[in-house]
Amino acid sequence: MQYHKLGKTDISVSVLALGCWAFGGGAYWGDRDEKESIAIIRTALDQGVNFFDTAEGYGNGYSEEVLGKALSGRRHEAVIATKVGGSLTYDDVLEACEGSLKRLNTDYIDLYQIHWPSRTVPIEETRRALATLQEQGKVRALGVSNFGVGDLTDLLRVGRVETNQLPYSLLWRAIECEIRPKCVENKIGILCYSPLAQGLLTGRYSSADEVPEGRTRT
Repeated sequence: MQYHKLGKTDISVSVLALGCWAFGGGAYWGDRDEKESIAIIRTALDQGVNFFDTAEGYGNGYSEEVLGKALSGRRHEAVIATKVGGSLTYDDVLEACEGSLKRLNTDYIDLYQIHWPSRTVPIEETRRALATLQEQGKVRALGVSNFGVGDLTDLLRVGRVETNQLPYSLLWRAIECEIRPKCVENKIGILCYSPLAQGLLTGRYSSADEVPEGRTRT
């Protein structure tokens, strides 16, 4: 397994990360076997994957709970990335982080990300809350997800982030036009999600009719 530094930090992460959205189940992914999810996480860890990405919004926090259980006794081997969504006010971000810490069964988060840009809460307020969490030692590094050039530019005016998590695959290459160059210019790491287009690029489906409802629009 190869490892790279996360953004400009000294945090070393495997070039392959395990995305934990599906472990949250729900209407999009369907029922999940928790024991199987835990086995997948531990197998990935055994094979050198140390980077695990989840979010409070994945199964209303259930994905975080599963990851916390799977890493019990092995937390020191893993780099955990999770995301805050919903309200991004100062107080709500602090409260959300406490919830994630509890579900993940840890006292710190390696990479804490804004899941989506807010159109109601000033980015300065959200960034101030994230800085507070860093000062308290509850968060090691900061990142964002789904930030385009405009949102990223606004954020960089008030503070740095180490990563931007974006959809990137052979079917979805829009970030190459403007977003990727902006990240490279500012030495912001790019975390690619859905690199296999949620199974569409794996050969799993032989026709569009076989693609599950909800993913057919892709």
